[in-house]
Amino acid sequence: MKMPDSLPAAFARRVFERDNPPPPPPLSQEPAAVQARIEEWLLQRHQVRNKRGRLRQSLMLLALMQHPERHTMQLAEAAGLPIRAAARVAVRLGEFGLATPEERGLYRYWRLTPAAEDALLLVVVGPPAA
Repeated sequence: MKMPDSLPAAFARRVFERDNPPPPPPLSQEPAAVQARIEEWLLQRHQVRNKRGRLRQSLMLLALMQHPERHTMQLAEAAGLPIRAAARVAVRLGEFGLATPEERGLYRYWRLTPAAEDALLLVVVGPPAA
């Protein structure tokens, strides 16, 4: 039979639990949740206020996260965007320093910059535990 804690021990445990709350649950890795975090990051970090622009940019970033490099047509297909819209979004991502183009033959291939990869990793996985 377990003995009840003394008043000082129970009070000390309650204060300890108050000052050290349990860690938050891990971030969802569902595609919609990841995309929502990327959109929020675009709003906070790059001040992309246009909701449709944020959506398109987050879709393009997801496509570039899944494959190291893609040409504009492949990005358009992966993000479900018209080719001209995908080209505009890719250029915009380049202006933000998130993507960089490389001309090869008839195609312009896009890839994430190392800084963008590092930042997106923190957005997708979450910040490291303190």
